[in-house]
Formats: sequence, C-alpha cells, structure tokens
Amino acid sequence: MLSGFMKNLKKENHTSKLASLYPYIKGLPGRGNLKGLTVMFTTLTIILVSLIDWTIIWLPALSYYSIIMVNYLFSKVGRGLVNFRRLNGLTVMEMMINSVGLTIMHLFNMFTKLPIISLSLLSSFTSLATLLRGLVVRVLAEDDLSYSLRYSITISVFLIAPFFASSLNNLLVPMLIGQITGNVLYTFYSSGINYFFRIHGLKPIKLLSAMLAIFLDGKKDSLENLAEKLNTRSDITIDCLVFREAGRRNVEIAFIIPTFHPGPFRDFGSSILPYLIEEKLSSKGVKTVIARGLSDHSKNIISRKDCEFIAEQISNKIINWDSNYSRRIGLTKVLKYGSATASLIPVGDTTLVVLTLHPKGMEDIPPLLMDGIKRDDIIVVDAHNSFSEDVKELDGDGFRDIRNVLAIASEIIIEKNSQILAGYGENMIEGYGLEDGIGPLGIRVLIFKNENYSTALIVLDSNNAVPEIRERILEDAKNLGIDYCEVLTTDTHIVNGIKLGGRGYHPLGEVIPIEVVSSSVVQALKRAMLNLKEMEVSRVSTTFRSVKVMSNEFLEEASEKTFKSLKLFYITTLLTLITSGLITLSLL
Repeated sequence: MLSGFMKNLKKENHTSKLASLYPYIKGLPGRGNLKGLTVMFTTLTIILVSLIDWTIIWLPALSYYSIIMVNYLFSKVGRGLVNFRRLNGLTVMEMMINSVGLTIMHLFNMFTKLPIISLSLLSSFTSLATLLRGLVVRVLAEDDLSYSLRYSITISVFLIAPFFASSLNNLLVPMLIGQITGNVLYTFYSSGINYFFRIHGLKPIKLLSAMLAIFLDGKKDSLENLAEKLNTRSDITIDCLVFREAGRRNVEIAFIIPTFHPGPFRDFGSSILPYLIEEKLSSKGVKTVIARGLSDHSKNIISRKDCEFIAEQISNKIINWDSNYSRRIGLTKVLKYGSATASLIPVGDTTLVVLTLHPKGMEDIPPLLMDGIKRDDIIVVDAHNSFSEDVKELDGDGFRDIRNVLAIASEIIIEKNSQILAGYGENMIEGYGLEDGIGPLGIRVLIFKNENYSTALIVLDSNNAVPEIRERILEDAKNLGIDYCEVLTTDTHIVNGIKLGGRGYHPLGEVIPIEVVSSSVVQALKRAMLNLKEMEVSRVSTTFRSVKVMSNEFLEEASEKTFKSLKLFYITTLLTLITSGLITLSLL
C-alpha cells in the first residue's frame, strides 16, 4: 500500500524542479538607470573596435553611444516590464559579450595567421549577444514580437553602421551575419516554444513575463488574468477551533488549520489568504492563530476574488458560531516512529495531531497522507519546522515515517476529563521583515492547560525554520514551566521572491539571530500564560468546492515543458554560434 503512496508522491513533486530555476532570476547590481555602467562597457567595445583604425574612433563612438538614446526612447513606449534601466542592463550584457568576441579576434590575429577563423569567432559571439537581446526584450515586452523585433533590429543597425567605413569594412560581413543570425533564430525559437510548448493553453513566454512582473515590479494583474484561464479546480477545507470564555457568547480565539497552500510566492494567490482571514477576524476582536494543514503546491489558490470570498465566509462563520461547544481537555500524548513525531492534543471534541520530522529536514506533507485513514475527529497539523538545504521535497523515508505515526495516532483515543484553560499571546520580531524571513503575523502562541499540565503551540509566521529554532524555544518553554511545547511555522510564501537570485527566501533563523527569535517568543509565551482562563471550544469546518488552483497536472506540464524549452534554448544557442561562424567562413 505504501509503495502506491510513494509512487504518487514522486509524481506530484514538480514544484521543486521549477523552484530550482529561481537562482537564475537575477538583475545587474547597482542603483538608478545604469547609464554609467552602460557607458563604461560601451566605451570598452568602442576601444576594441577602434584598435583597427584609431583615426575614426568617432564613428563607432557616435553609433554606439546613440544606443543609450534608443534605450530611452523605447522605454518611453511602455511595454510590459521594459524600462530604461533594464534596456541599459541588456546593453551592458551585450557589450560585454561583444567585447569578449573582439578581444578573442584581436588575440587570434596577433598569435596566428588565420584571420578568417578570428572573424568567424567574432560573428559567433555577435550572434549570441543578438539572440539573448531579442529573447530578453520579448519576455520584458510581455511577448510582444513586433516590439522586440523593432528594438532588436534598431540596435543591430547601430552596431553594424560603423563597419561600412572602408578601414573597418573587413568586419562588416561577420557583424552583419551575426546580427541577422541572432535575430532570425531568436524569432524562430521564441515563436516555436509559444506554439509547441503551451502550458495548459498558455504561451510560455507570456507566462514567464507575467511571473517576472510579480518578482520585478510586484504587479499581479498579468498572472492573475492568465491564471483565470486555467480550468483546474479543487476542494479546499478549512478547519478551525474556536474558543470563547466559559459562559459567554463571543468567540475570542480562532485556531485555523487550512488545506490551501499559502503560496506560490509574494502576495499572489493564496499567499495572501491567511492575512485576509486574520484581518477580518481581528477587526471583530477575534485573536487568530493560523497553522498549516496538509497541502502542497497543487493547493495554491489562483484568484484574488476567491481568496477574498473565502476569507469573508470563514470570518462570518467563526464570528457567528454558537453550537457544539465543549469544556473538556485531555493530556497531550507524544508518539514517535522513526524520524517522525506526532503530538496528540485532545481539545474539546477534537484531537489535534501535530506532525514533525525535526531535526530531520521536512517539506510539504501532501494531502494523500490521509488516504485510507478514517477518523473524523482529528485535525492533522504540519509543523513545517525543520529546514534543510538538502531537502527539497518530502522523501520516501520521511513520508513513510509520518504515515506510520499518523496511522498509530488514528487508533488512539485519549480521555478528556478536565476543564479547558486556554491563553493567547503574540509578539513581533522588531527590526526584521519579509526579506529576513518573518511575515506580518510574527509570533502567535496558544496555551492549553489541563489541571497542572500545560501545552503550548508556538506558531511562527515564516517559511520553515532552521532546526535550532525549535530546540531553543523548547528549552525556553521548559524554563517557563511549560510541560510540553511544539513549534510550528505557517509556511507563508509571502516572504518568497522578495529578493532575486539564491533560494528566494530565508527560513527563520538564517538571517534573524536565534537569540532574537527566542527572546520574542518568550515574551509572547509569558503573555499567553497571563491570559489563561476557563474556555470552551468548538470545531468549525468549512469546505469550498471547485476552487481554482494550480493543480498537479498544471505543475507537471509546466515542469516538463519548461525544461524542454530550456534544452531547446541550449540547442538554439549552440546552433546560433555554429551557424553564424560557418556562414562567415563560407563567405570570406
């Protein structure tokens, strides 16, 4: 039976493949419009061209410096992500590649007597620079082929113009061939992948441009409009434990465990949903603690409207809930199986089962973990509290251990024979924010007390945490007299994609010192302990049908076709270099 689960798990982990490409989304360092950097590398190219004839240095200078004005004029047209800085950055990269080609040509001429070979190499480098120029501009221009062609051809004209001078005329053919080859092949490649590699009917360049709009400019409209065309849907369940003071009607605390995934990145899709829910509940005086249920990236909600609707419905239901309350609680029980730990916390008519692999690295626990386990009175919580650079997805051993410990937990009934005492506390980690790995909800603490036995759940608004965070917090909680404590993260993806390059986010404790996190948690714990009072609790469970999500089918197709497109890009790059060089050799 487990072999079937492992097979399905392996099939569904396409997100880690796509995420592996994130480090390649980078920009040039520096501020402003990069005019200084553009002038510097343009000047280097002018000097390398003018080594042939210093008397006409003014000609390449006039032509190449004019490209900066071309960049300015095209940036004013206003296409997608195109701006003056990005066009200048592209010019810097192109001048660097052309400079390498010119340097190799001069060195080849100096040490060999094969000028034709050196010219063919120059042509190859020129074609490579032109290919990249066209592709990048087409992506920045939101797949506007007409715009990218006009820009690329204009730049090509300015780069070729100086070589009509008689003293530079020997470079005209390789430069002309390089520019033509690069422009032709970028057009064929970009148009080809748009036609043959559509992802659920979406053009890949259009999709890439829409994603970059979020990463680079924080604009979500393009991706939301594209995502609305997807017809993949899923049911989303949100479980809540709502607490109110014994004998009163108003809900005071809501502990929310959703099965949507808090992603995919920044404030796009369901990344923003926990904060919408918290905002609506806090405006009604309800303290909110949001943990993580069983989900993966196939449960990313797409539509902002769906998120707003869900937040509204959940908040209204919680605020108006007035049935099935219980005042009973049982002793927390801890189970272990292999590397997995399950904390069973019996509260009211529900048993929370909190799962962790700490100190082993852990990632998303998928919903298929529950297949075959039938017990309606448990809510499974993914602690998501142990980050490892070596773990990109839940591996077979980790899944098997979690599955087995959950199966054991599902057979255990814990007697609930004490009056619930519950307390809430919160705190922020001052001086740190999204770029450092901490979300707007900061630290939320929920404490349950069963006579003389206390259990604390500490929820950190972060995308995972280094293992030392849990170790330190458990020690701090013990010193405060807490009998049992578990540390959870929300797995928020609002911290993802804030900075370009690298992993794309920081797990808690990587940038923020562990001591800073620890002291902030201790303050929140103390506040929760002071707020302990007799409570009654009820479970509120809501299922939203056919919510538009990024399904496994979409992620699988996106992963498969993205890497096919990359392979084709490498082939096109090689073809560009070879074709331009061979044509130059045949004509000289």
